[in-house]
Amino acid sequence: MSNEANSNTMRIGLNVPLFISSLCAMLIGAPLLGLIGVWGFLLQGKAVPAFLKVLHAHICWWSLIIVIASLIVPHLSLKPLVKRLITWGSFLLIPVYVILMTMHYTMAHPYVLSLGALGSFYVSFPGVGIFICESSFFAVMIALGLLAAGVKIPFLTDEKGELSRYEISSSVEVPRRAFIGYSFFLSIAVITGFLILFLFTLQHKAISPAALVQLHTHLGIFAVGLVMVPLAMSAVGVKKEKINFASTLGNTSVFLTLAGLLIFIFFKTHSIVWIAPGLLYVYLLFFGWHSLWGGSGLREGLNHFTRIALIFIWGAMLFYALVGPLLGLLYDTHPNLTVTYKQSGSAGAGIYQSAGSGNQLHVGAYPDPEHYPGTAPVKNTPRGLENLHLSPTSWSHVAIFWLIILLIFGEGILKVIGRPTLIFFLAVTIAQAPFFNSIGRLGAWLDIKGGPGPLYLVGHPLKALNIIMLMTVMILWLKKTKK
Repeated sequence: MSNEANSNTMRIGLNVPLFISSLCAMLIGAPLLGLIGVWGFLLQGKAVPAFLKVLHAHICWWSLIIVIASLIVPHLSLKPLVKRLITWGSFLLIPVYVILMTMHYTMAHPYVLSLGALGSFYVSFPGVGIFICESSFFAVMIALGLLAAGVKIPFLTDEKGELSRYEISSSVEVPRRAFIGYSFFLSIAVITGFLILFLFTLQHKAISPAALVQLHTHLGIFAVGLVMVPLAMSAVGVKKEKINFASTLGNTSVFLTLAGLLIFIFFKTHSIVWIAPGLLYVYLLFFGWHSLWGGSGLREGLNHFTRIALIFIWGAMLFYALVGPLLGLLYDTHPNLTVTYKQSGSAGAGIYQSAGSGNQLHVGAYPDPEHYPGTAPVKNTPRGLENLHLSPTSWSHVAIFWLIILLIFGEGILKVIGRPTLIFFLAVTIAQAPFFNSIGRLGAWLDIKGGPGPLYLVGHPLKALNIIMLMTVMILWLKKTKK
């Protein structure tokens, strides 16, 4: 069932219950929490609570980590009990995390723990539960990544491990080196996140330097891309040497980006030191996108309609991704600058003053969380460009993974439930949701009348529809398989 121990590739399968748990997480993170922020605060002219924005971003990205787990768990030869614990844990963890986070941030008087020179920490019992949820989740997910990379971890695997009734195998294989990079850089991103938590968030201090957040978020996103690119290439049948090259290029570009970010943070250089290797990562995305066109090989029996949908949204994602380097070169030129939050009318001296007369562009340091000002306005400001970079790019990653799953497993699953032509509807709507998101973000930045409308009235409904439809398809498949 599984690859040999000395194999250089990891075979891809699909654990359907685990994939459903990722959809449940996305349902909570995007339509539920995201729309609470939009309709409950943003459209009423109120600042969306910071913790709600963090919950929305964390859970949506964590759902992608669960998707990757669902693709590698079938061929890891895990013990059946371990598989069940991972699956049920993924279902339970997200709602528990949301409840605990909400409790912590709505408590009137969290306990203040003074540790002398280390600082004063705002802690609570729900906060302890949050830490347990986060650390447990990433410990398990990174362990799965290491297993996929070929690392032996005692007590988790079983040499007699077999596919369960609710798992599907495939002939698609991904180089193990992709999972080495994925596990390593995801670990660095998680460690950075915990450092931010203990040094700043729990002490109610502004994050400084602001580039620590870029180190945390970009390494996490890039780690996901290290799996996404070779996975997509293998799914369409690209030649193995091209896939191996992509994995090597990916690991190299992210390592150089990490080095550049550290130089940027500690030596306060110009942002070009990490933007340049970041552009090498963008080239990896371009290389993967170009491979989908068929010049490097296509496997037989491929659903080309789904492949075209994948090419469409991947090409759009390249545009959204390139907005990031533009922001870095024009505005985030110092490690303590960000365009995310409102800044005061007097920009102060030095690096902040250069951002614009009177700081009208809202470029500056992270604000004091005790006096949270809300995010900066988007109309004709760098914040509007940041929204165009962050949100559609994130949605595109989700869409790409879903389309890859449709490409590999979709026709077989839909035949089982008796709806083989549904794949065309799913491919179109999955690819269109991030695209309409970007139209709305662009319209809001350009200050067009009704500019964000395509996001709120088309993008959000399509995203919710995608999640519900995929959940329905997978649940129906489970019922048919159980019979």
